[in-house]
Amino acid sequence: MNSLIVSRLGGDAAATSETVKKAADIILSDPSRRYVIVSAPAAIPGSVGITDLLYLCHSSYHSGEGCMRILDRISARYKEIVSGLGINFNVSAEISALKGAIELGVDLDYVGSRGEYIMAKIFAEYLGWDFVDAHGTIFFNADGTPDRAKTFKAAAEKLTPLKHAIIPSFYGTSPDNRIKTFKRGDCDSAGALIACSVKAELFEKWSETARVFSADPSVIPEAELVSHITYREALEMNYVGINIVNDNVAIMLDEARIPMRIASIDSPDEGAMLISPDLPEDVQRNVSACIAGHKNFTVVHISKYGLNKDYSFDEKLFGLFAKHRIACQHYLTGIHQMAVLLKTPLFDLKRGEIFSEIRELLSPDSITVEKGLSLIAVIGEAMGTTRGLFSIMFEALAIAGINVVMAEHGADKQNVIIGVLDSDYEAAIKALYKALIL
Repeated sequence: MNSLIVSRLGGDAAATSETVKKAADIILSDPSRRYVIVSAPAAIPGSVGITDLLYLCHSSYHSGEGCMRILDRISARYKEIVSGLGINFNVSAEISALKGAIELGVDLDYVGSRGEYIMAKIFAEYLGWDFVDAHGTIFFNADGTPDRAKTFKAAAEKLTPLKHAIIPSFYGTSPDNRIKTFKRGDCDSAGALIACSVKAELFEKWSETARVFSADPSVIPEAELVSHITYREALEMNYVGINIVNDNVAIMLDEARIPMRIASIDSPDEGAMLISPDLPEDVQRNVSACIAGHKNFTVVHISKYGLNKDYSFDEKLFGLFAKHRIACQHYLTGIHQMAVLLKTPLFDLKRGEIFSEIRELLSPDSITVEKGLSLIAVIGEAMGTTRGLFSIMFEALAIAGINVVMAEHGADKQNVIIGVLDSDYEAAIKALYKALIL
């Protein structure tokens, strides 16, 4: 084997016997794919996802309603998959064991983990591969974060001797040896941990296609798909709402120098995206990887004479917003004024309460609010080395008759973020696309 690939199958790939067969064909098409991390079956028409049913099962049992009806639905889903695969797997025994565990009082994490546990055993039976339980393979710290060092050691010891193995995603082992689940939607972390443990050359995610365009396709219909980005660019995209890969996963894989490929089992090569620590020399692009943005931000202007000499002002203000769980997207400072950008819906819910606390805590001379602002991010590795970048951008926006309300060059030089009025959002995207992409 020339390389080692760790593959993760999302819930879509485990939804039916047909999707499992498609995923299995992909896995078997390359002998380098040795370790596969499997999710629970996702929702299909007429049924919710298995994990949601398991959570419902747990709550129904503890509310006194009983869980047998829900367990029957879960059993029927798995039996349909097993029947379609034509394998000999005792679903009833697994469901019976789960029912007994629920009656003994196991916690929600244990119940929620059984979707992946059963699906991984089914997939292992279908492929004829070894099943390796995530319990005892993946470990968590007391604060709920993955224990990388312990996981890397345990997973390497278990998996390296095996030619092939199937591992459930979504859960691992708590410090007190109980089942502990990841946050919903964070199963990529399990795959990344395994990839780092076995020092894989590539980590794959097979589920849905990651479709990142060079500009907002609702504004630029002809915008092309971006097929290759760096982890640094992916983190910048996450910040502006293009969520390709979890931040922790991107950082973990970047540190290990392991690229990640995201593709669909329906079209393995079409629209696939590669995320890597660095861009290969043969990847050609202009200044930016993509231009993306969001509307509906609010700017809160706080004026106070001598603000620049009050060294605790920033700490108090941001602490106040943190208490209300409102993230400050950006802030600009002057000698006597600070402007803070917030997402409008979150701010509007607590506006009166926040203003009262600001007046009491900071005694400002005035507080004013400006609504209807859009933030547009131009993201790319070359943003910090392109000469005349701001000149190019502002000239394009000026020619289009667009007033720039704010501008900021990211500290890591991976992005430039500008603020324009909501009414200018589409025109600004088009102007920047023409100047930087075309």
